[in-house]
Amino acid sequence: MPLPFRIPIFSYEQINELAEEFLHEHALGDKFPIPIDEVIEFKYEIDIVPFPNLQRDFDIDGFISGDLSQIYVDDFVFNKRPFRYRFTLAHEIGHLILHKDLIQSIRPNSVAEWEDFIIQVDPEAYEWVEWQAYTFGGLVLVPRKPLKEDFIQQILSLKQKIMQAKLAELPRDSYKEYIIEAIAKNLIEKYEVSRDVLIKRITKEVDKEVLGIP
Repeated sequence: MPLPFRIPIFSYEQINELAEEFLHEHALGDKFPIPIDEVIEFKYEIDIVPFPNLQRDFDIDGFISGDLSQIYVDDFVFNKRPFRYRFTLAHEIGHLILHKDLIQSIRPNSVAEWEDFIIQVDPEAYEWVEWQAYTFGGLVLVPRKPLKEDFIQQILSLKQKIMQAKLAELPRDSYKEYIIEAIAKNLIEKYEVSRDVLIKRITKEVDKEVLGIP
């Protein structure tokens, strides 16, 4: 029988508000890339523990223990995939901010107990909780305000290409994807997240009309 638990309900905007509160609380608004590992280790005093074959054996990059004392991260991600490592940390701290009571009530304290735990959890509920933490991680590492400022500058640098598309009478949707991918590629170095994370962040803000493509 699936392990029963009550899922907290957050809209995208509510998660964004909590991400902005997190950044403000730790004075991270103008520090890029966001030093998420330092915040976790020194502000929250949570140990970051590399663990061999976490991805292979449990299909996860990381998890925060039920006692909130450790974040386990796949050893290969920890050592070889810095962008994914940073996002894994932001994702797991998202669970702490959004799901603290839930984690403390049902999550195991060790990797050894993870398999038993995941078998007992309702898959749909688990996926929803994961989506919330994923959204928080993206909003923390690529915050809305600086992204908007960078996006405006990038649009100016792509002005000629956009004008060419308009002169050719291409519909906006036909060059939207190109513009988003080009901007994401240019911002990877600043935010130190993957191209996919940046594309999702930009696309979401464009869809919400926070960012605009001419």
